[in-house]
Amino acid sequence: MTPTQLSIRNLLLIATFAPLVSSMIVILLTRRVLYKAAGWLTFVVMGGAFACAAYAAIQWIGLPVADRLPIVTDVPWIPLAGNTAAGEARWLYLGIMVDGLTIVMMTMVTFIAMLVHLYSIGYMEGDKRYNRFFAYLSLFTFSMLGIVIANSIIMLFVFWELVGLTSYLLIGFWFEKRGPQLACKKAFVMNRVGDMGYLIGFGILFYHLGANVLLPATAQDGNMFAAVVRRLHELDPNFSILNPPIWLTAAGIGIFFGAIGKSAQFPLHTWLPDAMEGPTPVSSIVHSATMVAAGVYLTARIYPILTPGAHLFVATVGLITLVIAACMALVMTDIKRVLAYSTISQLGYMILGLGVGSWTFALYHLITHAFFKCCLFQCSGSVIHAAHHQQDMRYYGGLGKKMPITMTCYFICTLAISGASIPMTDWGISGFYSKDGILAGAVNHGDALGVLLGPLAKLYFWLPMGVAFLTVFYMTRSFALTFLGKPRDQHLYDHAHEAPWQMVLPQIALAILAIASAPFIMPFWQNLINESRSLMWDSGVHWVQPGVDHEMGHGIHYVHKWLGYGVGWIAMLVLGIAIYAPGLKTASRIVRIPGIGVIHNWLVNKLYFDAFYDVFLVHAGKTVAYICSWVDKTIVDGLVNLAGWVTRAFAVVSGGVDNKLVDGAVNGAALAVQNGGNVLRATQPGRIRVYVLVFFLSATLVTLAVLAVVLSLR
Repeated sequence: MTPTQLSIRNLLLIATFAPLVSSMIVILLTRRVLYKAAGWLTFVVMGGAFACAAYAAIQWIGLPVADRLPIVTDVPWIPLAGNTAAGEARWLYLGIMVDGLTIVMMTMVTFIAMLVHLYSIGYMEGDKRYNRFFAYLSLFTFSMLGIVIANSIIMLFVFWELVGLTSYLLIGFWFEKRGPQLACKKAFVMNRVGDMGYLIGFGILFYHLGANVLLPATAQDGNMFAAVVRRLHELDPNFSILNPPIWLTAAGIGIFFGAIGKSAQFPLHTWLPDAMEGPTPVSSIVHSATMVAAGVYLTARIYPILTPGAHLFVATVGLITLVIAACMALVMTDIKRVLAYSTISQLGYMILGLGVGSWTFALYHLITHAFFKCCLFQCSGSVIHAAHHQQDMRYYGGLGKKMPITMTCYFICTLAISGASIPMTDWGISGFYSKDGILAGAVNHGDALGVLLGPLAKLYFWLPMGVAFLTVFYMTRSFALTFLGKPRDQHLYDHAHEAPWQMVLPQIALAILAIASAPFIMPFWQNLINESRSLMWDSGVHWVQPGVDHEMGHGIHYVHKWLGYGVGWIAMLVLGIAIYAPGLKTASRIVRIPGIGVIHNWLVNKLYFDAFYDVFLVHAGKTVAYICSWVDKTIVDGLVNLAGWVTRAFAVVSGGVDNKLVDGAVNGAALAVQNGGNVLRATQPGRIRVYVLVFFLSATLVTLAVLAVVLSLR
């Protein structure tokens, strides 16, 4: 390892463990010692973590491209039974792996987390558990960084579960309220369902590869799952992805279920909107840089073991998710829930991108989305903060006059998520490049699937294309209802004001990055991600095609054509403002059109997914639990109780016989012996006079008896 590589590794280790240290300090010092300072302490530590990650990124970029090989460090953790063929001891390893994607994720996560910590100082001020919140937030960040830097499947799963635990603590932070109580439990349970699939997939790999699957990746592998493919080649030289074993497809889909849970993909998407019950800073980091990003990151890492069948499954899940979530976002009136469904839809784009082969653009969209979605949530938090925690947009209107900075940031990020560009040119802001790249991949995928699915294959392009227009419309709707038009609640409007600087500053920084993370301004995001993809190709994962960029370029031309060369988003923006700037009157008239009302009702009820789960899973589960409880209490406990009663009755009878008959006979014999002994004892009192008297009486009785006999004989 060169000195530069050593420096990068050490900087990233410091960046990973710094949030853990600050979290432990806040917990150990408690609120009596460290209450108000907890926020600033954790913010400064996160700032240091970001500085380390950023400097490591600068050093990495400064390396020649040929020298940007993965930096791998492994530490033996738990000894395993048996030795290797070379006689060496087998171990379960802890370790880190750093490649281009790791650098990108570390920089993005620490930067977002630093801004969220600063934002939280203003948002959480006055909360009675102020210091505890920052301890949880730092621990949450540490968990995500652990996933990013992990170099073995086991280590990744440990941090994966730690993310689940800390998200449970943060979503349910205001646990005295009913809403957060239910939301954190729902998030926890839904994620465990996904994790069950992860464990099944891992179990399949373990069954076929044994302890080999537990070994860490080497510098030549690319990542731990690329290492799995290499071991497959070692175990079976005839292994080919063109004819993959069915168990590998099952394993890939199984592990992907973990991502379905974490990234709230269909059908496990229902927990994310409910997670809005947590504090808004939690929403901003969960929806951008940590939990939901973890699922996309995992899918990107398991890419080497995803067979063509698994790719089709991943793409289909992403396609369904992005469509249904966008439709639900159209009708929500809670500003945070609009953004929540928007997140699910954008995550669907990312998962679709991974499924259709747009690996680089899917992860690039993860980065750009992190900036503008975190900003959107922070803006919504500022609005909620100013509106005395009123989240319903029907009570807003005209807030742009009172909160111009927040409105500007929200509008910039609305343009970014809409993929806004200059009409008839290839110039746009960040979301334009990342989303169009995914759509271009969808074009190629649809063409490739045409042989298998026929005209249905075109849905993999047309549906995401249509949702791109819907995205502009529902985001414009939330912007217009909140900031434009006349106030619909005068009391709320009169008291609205711009948020404190601790909350405004992160919004401005994120809005700038939502624009500036475009490839022509900050090309390193996309380049570093692309290097990781190339590394998979170099390590032997041959279905990651190096020539996909050329095809993608043609696909983007096709995408631009159907998006109206940058005119389409403007049309949807104008339409959204025209309908919703005056309020919901026009929308209410539209809903009364026959047929639309039914669709609107379905969407308001979230396509009845919650009702379906409530009836067929929750209530069915309760019914099964009731039946099991009845069987347990009535039949099992009844049999046990009957056995106990019979045993007790037998014991009573047996005890009676023993106590009354057996013991009675023994006691009677003993009593008789005792009484006889007493009688005999009376004859031997130990006094001479008694003996003489007895002797005299006995002699008299004998004499009299003899005389009586003699006289009777005469």
